[in-house]
Amino acid sequence: MALSLTARFAPGETVALRPDLALPDWSLLTDRAGREALAAAMAVAGRRERWAGLDAAEDAVRRTVLLGFAAFGSPPSVTEIAASTGLDRDAVRAALARLADRDLAVLGEDGRIAAAYPFSAEPTPHRVALARFATTVHALCAIDALGIGGMLGADTLVESRCAETGAKVTVRTRNGGFALAELTPAGAQVWYGLAYAGGCAARSGCALKLFFRSEADLASWRARHHDHPGYRLSVPAALQLGLALFAPMLGGQAAEITTKVSL
Repeated sequence: MALSLTARFAPGETVALRPDLALPDWSLLTDRAGREALAAAMAVAGRRERWAGLDAAEDAVRRTVLLGFAAFGSPPSVTEIAASTGLDRDAVRAALARLADRDLAVLGEDGRIAAAYPFSAEPTPHRVALARFATTVHALCAIDALGIGGMLGADTLVESRCAETGAKVTVRTRNGGFALAELTPAGAQVWYGLAYAGGCAARSGCALKLFFRSEADLASWRARHHDHPGYRLSVPAALQLGLALFAPMLGGQAAEITTKVSL
């Protein structure tokens, strides 16, 4: 579908979080609709401008937060991040605030970490069991749930609900999260809604990236939400999209993890 975007983001274009880490990894996303959807979402959220050029403190805190979620199922505290990164607590708080401004993290009113893409500190409809870490986490949306495994090199069990009927949708991945192992029901679909508001995808667009039990259920939901632009994706295509966005997030660091992170 065509969108009128003030800042286009073309399939194949990347954002360098740091000089040696660029994303998305378009080689993982061959589905045409998925490529169009991801490019459109990157443009809508201004990812080129927001995510590029992290400083050393921002990157160290970002990685520590993501690994803390994976290891323990919840975000690390400022004190734990400081101990892991060698930064003092004021520097950690300042880095977290900058990450929130970049929409790489979400902070609560108390300053605590509420989310760090793809993870949510609060319960969501999307639960992800990480076999490698023996933890269960909550993802912010369907795409985030599918991309977590590849980011961490972990086989996953994603348990979610059809946004139309409430029926259970489960997805198992293998090969370190990079391959679809099982999908129930077999006809499940993903709606990749495009929205961005308040400088925070977690509180806007993520609410429109949803699982559906079937194409018919998605069509029924769309009949009532036809004003929301987006893309219908098969679950294999949605997995590709999640991998393209999240597999590069740790820059290969997750591959070196063999035990739970010590924070």
